[in-house]
This record gives sequence, structure tokens and C-alpha cells, in this order.
Amino acid sequence: MLPYLAASGQNLYTKSAYLYLSQMQNLENDHPDIHAHFMNGKHVVRRSDRFWAGLSTALVIEQVLMRSVKSTGGLTRGRGMGEVQRTLWLLSIPTLAEYNHAMQQLTGTGYKTSDQHIENSKSRMERDNKDSNLLTEFLTERNPFTNDKTLRNIETGMVADSDANADEAKIVGDKIIESIAGNLVSEISFKKKDQIVTLDAKRPSGSNISQQPQVDPQLMFQRLTAVGQDSLNNTAELFEYELSSFPSSLFEANGLPKQAAKATLADAIWNMGDCQAQELPETNIVHVIDGGSLLYRIPWIKGIIIKLSSKLIKTGSSAEYFVEGLVQSSANTKKRV
Repeated sequence: MLPYLAASGQNLYTKSAYLYLSQMQNLENDHPDIHAHFMNGKHVVRRSDRFWAGLSTALVIEQVLMRSVKSTGGLTRGRGMGEVQRTLWLLSIPTLAEYNHAMQQLTGTGYKTSDQHIENSKSRMERDNKDSNLLTEFLTERNPFTNDKTLRNIETGMVADSDANADEAKIVGDKIIESIAGNLVSEISFKKKDQIVTLDAKRPSGSNISQQPQVDPQLMFQRLTAVGQDSLNNTAELFEYELSSFPSSLFEANGLPKQAAKATLADAIWNMGDCQAQELPETNIVHVIDGGSLLYRIPWIKGIIIKLSSKLIKTGSSAEYFVEGLVQSSANTKKRV
């Protein structure tokens, strides 16, 4: 398990587990009494006399101690996490247990469970059987033992590129463990470049690896079929074009919208030649003028006001012009599109 933790980037787990294993290997020499207890079967915790009731110490700490810390009356509920608070809370637990037992005897109530283990109950066996059938159906439809040599996600169909090496996690993890052997815990450092590269991992921006957007084929197929059923008579027309995970004309590769290239668009419109209509209606004519364009194409007099400037550009029976402004907000100034 340790190589897989190191290869997947679980650095804290890797460091703690490596230190723990190193100490346990020398337990017989450093603490022979504790080693004797462990060898006699006292490496588990039993809170009841039922069968299969032996729990690991880590599980008991999570389900009992940490739950008490984070529940009502625990240290995280306003008591503080200082050394004094932790010591007082730990030393008071046995006393609170005696109070709890005395209150149960006084009120004639108690919290008890049957001797039947929960794994032997009818509901649990039905649930396990249902989950087993679901797993069998899933693997039947998506057989992972095919002759296809490519690395792919059997659920979504995503195929990994040549840089993904998640299937070599054991080899990569062993190299990381070898590199930290013999070093002090405070001096152990992990580098992201030494970890595995997953199927959907984002490549470093400074590397030579081409950053290609990851496409989920299942999601793309669902989008196409949903749109095609409502807008097209022949759904087969959708598959005449290459799939894309995002509209490249509107969004960048990182998923953010592209900035509007208004200057480029304006130059293209002006270069098209005569953009005005050849035939105009004789009545109800309204001229709409881009105020932003006027800022660069009409000589503005210093200190002129908007009311006076309208006389310079007003033509025909009526004219309307608009200028994109800036909307002030409490945080920052945003563009109004």
C-alpha cells in the first residue's frame, strides 16, 4: 500500500506510514513488552463480547475518540484545542463514563445491542447481494479484460495519452520510497514530477507536453443526442463533425471565456467596404450609432458635454447612439457586455 500512496501524491500518509513501519520493525528490540502483547492477539480493541467485534486501534480512534471530539461537548465546539483543554477533556472521559452508567441505573434505561452481528442481518445480506449484482452487470457491459492495450477508463471511455502512467503506480511508488530511505522525517520532501500522471491530469504549463483538453465521450454523446432530438430531423448529421469538449470560438482551453476582440471585428467590418443598406425605408427611420467607434472617429472638443455632442452626430429624423460603460461594484470594476 505504501508505494501506491507515494505515487498518488498522498504525501502525509506516505511519510506517516513509512515512519510507523520503521518503528514497528524495531518494536521487538525497542519495546519487547508491547511486542509480546501484540503477538498474543492484543493488537485489536473489543468494546463488546460479540463475535467479529475486534476493531483496529485506528478505527476505534476515528469512530470513538474523534467523534467525541467533533460532536456536541467536544473540543471543536467552543472549548478550544490548547494543551490544557485537551488534557482536561481526556482525563474527564473516565469520570463521565461513570456518571453515564450511574444515570442509566437511576433511570432504569440503558443502551444495548443484540448479540447478532450486523453483517448477519437479513437487510445487510440483501444489500450485499444487490451490490454484487450491480458490480457484475457493470463489468459485464464494460469488460476490462479485452485485447485492447490502451489505458482507458472503463466507465467513461476516456483513453489516456502516452504520458499517463497510472498503470505503473507500483514502480513509480517504489522509486519514491527508495529516495526517502535513510533521511530524517523533517528533511523528507516530495516532488510532483516524480508522481504518476493520471488520465485527466493537467500538464505543467512550462513543460513541452502539449496541453490538450480532456474530452469525456459519454458526456459529449449525451449532449449531442439531447440537442439533436430537438433541433435536427436527422440525428446522424451531428456525427459528421469532430467532437469538442468546449466551443473553441468562445472559450479558452482553460474553460474561461475569450476576451472580445472588438477592434479586430471593427476592422473587418470597415474593410468589407460599403456596409450601408442600398434601399432605405421612407418612414420610421432610426439611426443606431456605436458610441465607442465615435470616440476614435469624431474629433471631440475638450470639455464638451454629452448633450452638446449629440448635435455633432445627429443625422436624419432621429438618431440613437450607445456607449459601453463600466459598472462599478464593491469589489472591482467589471466590463458590461
